[in-house]
Amino acid sequence: MRVVWIEDHQLIGDSLELLLQVVMPELTLDKARDLHSAQQLVRTFPYKLVLLDWWLGDVDGATSIAALREAGCEAPIVVVSGDEREPVLRSAQALGVAGYVRKSAEPQELIETLRTVLQGGHTPPPKATTRASLPSDLQAHYPELTARQIDVFREMIRGSSDKQIARELGIGDTTVKSHVRSILALLGVRSRGEAAYRARSDGAV
Repeated sequence: MRVVWIEDHQLIGDSLELLLQVVMPELTLDKARDLHSAQQLVRTFPYKLVLLDWWLGDVDGATSIAALREAGCEAPIVVVSGDEREPVLRSAQALGVAGYVRKSAEPQELIETLRTVLQGGHTPPPKATTRASLPSDLQAHYPELTARQIDVFREMIRGSSDKQIARELGIGDTTVKSHVRSILALLGVRSRGEAAYRARSDGAV
């Protein structure tokens, strides 16, 4: 049974692959790091399921889903994302996704969702996360980051794109990109996904 996982953060994609190899060995998992590669794959293989990160760089899930359908993909789509905001959840529902799993969820939740969808079912979306309901102790864990970098880091953990962070914090896109580069360097990681994973592993969120 063939599944494709579309995720631009290698660490997260590799972690999911290891999990599925152990828990669902009947699945063959292909991986795509960008939308173009994903379109090529869905034109080649008749997938039973698509796992999609809502944000591929600055490309949102609505754009990705439309492109995948245009490429002939008829498989059910499960979104796996760190973006838990209500507008995103509503948009995903409106587009008919079969499930929406938070990256912060326990692995068992993801496995149960995959099994339900592969059996022809759907799962309800998670409850939206508001900014007030995402507790964090980032400053205490990472005193090397400035207050503004902490603000940017918090949005990164939520899965926000650079443009979303810029709008939320009222700063320019270039400034956001500069902060993101500095945060990754200070944390000693290579990607936004690794940074978010580090924060959760450290118990900072």
